Amino acid sequence: MTTITPTITDSRPAVSRPSGVIGFLLLTLALSWGAWLLGLLLGGDLADPLVFGCFAVGTCGPTLAALLYRLRGVRSPRTADVRRIARWLPAAVLLGALPVVLAALVGPLLGDRALGLDDVTAGFAATGLLPFLLFATVTGPLSEEFGWRGFVQPRLRERFSPIVTAGILGSIWGIWHLPLALFPGTFQSALGPLELVGFVVSMVPMSLTYWFVTERLAGGVPAAVLMHYATNVALTLLPFTGLAGSLVLLTAITLIAVVLALVVRGTARPGRDR
Repeated sequence: MTTITPTITDSRPAVSRPSGVIGFLLLTLALSWGAWLLGLLLGGDLADPLVFGCFAVGTCGPTLAALLYRLRGVRSPRTADVRRIARWLPAAVLLGALPVVLAALVGPLLGDRALGLDDVTAGFAATGLLPFLLFATVTGPLSEEFGWRGFVQPRLRERFSPIVTAGILGSIWGIWHLPLALFPGTFQSALGPLELVGFVVSMVPMSLTYWFVTERLAGGVPAAVLMHYATNVALTLLPFTGLAGSLVLLTAITLIAVVLALVVRGTARPGRDR
């Protein structure tokens, strides 16, 4: 007698996991913090070529980790849509630079030192404009975004909403920056304790604005690179370091992120933008 055993299937939807993220983050921290620790042990003076080399390798940790994963055959699941460049390119520049500009303009009204022309030109006075722009392109935009927005963000989005993704990635991104405060001459080293905390916290809402231009506007990693570049150039040309400016920066980024979240929520279609 032949019997048929009914097959019991689990009707619950499968939960995708952000594959490879933990390993990627451990590799990134090993590359970045390991190189920075070596640079600090060598004296921490960025004028020393050996120390600067360690510093540069450390800043490239996220992109180097993404490259190592790529060599193993792990590809990024999302690319930029060049057909929509007229939407994401200006948005990336505006969202990257606007909070810094507001902080520099409003900070002096709240007690910070007013910036003069010498402050604006100091960033490229020693090296010249072209080397300054090249350095601003490599340190941050190219050295980080292939990792943060190219590898981590899309994998977190396999499981989490944009807001939760921004919370996780922004926290990691901010903590990753902390050792830079130990290197004299970096932007982070000029910040006081409260300003440094504000800088780290600002990475959370900022990550939502990065998600907006990279995923919602389909700018991908190129939009993230451009946005990061706009922020770095603005921070260098408008080098506020006071508490008032830092609070304005955090407030501006948070308000922009809230507005973008509300806009996306109001225009989301079924099955999109969880």
